[in-house]
Amino acid sequence: MKYILYFILLSIAVCSCSSSTVKEGIEKAGDAAGQTAGKLAKGIQTGMNKTFDVHVELPDHLKNKGIALGKTIVSSGAEGTDNLLSVYFIFSENYKGTVTAKVFDTQAQEMGRASSPVEANKGEAKYIDFSFDKRTNIDSDSKLTLE
Repeated sequence: MKYILYFILLSIAVCSCSSSTVKEGIEKAGDAAGQTAGKLAKGIQTGMNKTFDVHVELPDHLKNKGIALGKTIVSSGAEGTDNLLSVYFIFSENYKGTVTAKVFDTQAQEMGRASSPVEANKGEAKYIDFSFDKRTNIDSDSKLTLE
């Protein structure tokens, strides 16, 4: 609201000035409006990232096999909404097997399960995708586990 008032006052001041000053005033007003819009967009993006930041639990038996996790991304699959889980795996040991991801709602009820084959050498890191049924909608308050 403060920036809108600033923009209006600046516009009035610009209109009462000479033509070269008007041009400078318009540029300043445009710059202020652009900065405000930029800050708003950044704030919205930060809020959305916090809202959709999900945590995946990695069990000890996978940790003991040399697996660690990095970034986790939830996106929409071909047919569903927020039903694709991409997990960045970091391997400190060779690994070959199948990993299963499970999604639980806020009442700890399982609402989705997806498995992916995983094969990697020591020192590798890569994203592994888990595509859930189109009816599985991963929310920010969903619990996610790997097995």
